[in-house]
Amino acid sequence: MQYTDPDIESSYHTGTIGKTLYEQVLKLKPQKIVEIGTLHGYTTVIMAMALDELGEGHINAYDLFEEYPYKHPTFEGTTKNIERYGLSKYVTLAKKDLDSWLANPEDFDMLYFDISNTGDTVDAVYASVKDRIKKGAIVLFEGGSKERDQVEWISKYNKRPIGEAKAPYTVIDSSFPSLSMLG
Repeated sequence: MQYTDPDIESSYHTGTIGKTLYEQVLKLKPQKIVEIGTLHGYTTVIMAMALDELGEGHINAYDLFEEYPYKHPTFEGTTKNIERYGLSKYVTLAKKDLDSWLANPEDFDMLYFDISNTGDTVDAVYASVKDRIKKGAIVLFEGGSKERDQVEWISKYNKRPIGEAKAPYTVIDSSFPSLSMLG
C-alpha cells in the first residue's frame, strides 16, 4: 500500500509530517514499532501503510483512549479507523500510558510518541531509552519546533517547552506541529 493521507482526524493534515513519518518507516525498516499516543489512529495507519509496503513489521500502539481527561478518542473508533484501511494485521492496539510503558519498556526498533509532549516528556523518554538509541533504535516524537512550543496550552498549564529539554534532538520536519528525532 502506498502513502495516501488517511481520512482520520489529526493536526498532521496541515503539513508534511504524515509523509515524513511514512518515509522514515520505509527508510528504517523497523520490525517492531511502539507508538504511544495513537489518538484516532492517523499516525498508526501511516506507519502501518509503510509496513504493508515493506511486507513486514508490527506496531504496538498505546493510548489511554476514554481515560485521557482532555481530547481523546474511543478505543472502538480507533480500531475501526485501522480496520477501514485494512491494516489490522500490522497493529496491536492496547490501553497504556507513557509512565507505565517507561516503567517497563518493551524492545523496539522504532518508538513514536505524541502525548501532549513537553520538555519533561522528551527528557523522561530519553532517560529511559538512551541506551537503546545508542544501539541503533530510532525515537521520533511530535513537536520540537519553535512554532510548536508556542501552542496555547504550554503557557496556560505552565508546561516546559520542548525547546528547553536537555535531551538531544533534531527536528526532521518543521511543518506544524513538527516531527523530531531523539539522539
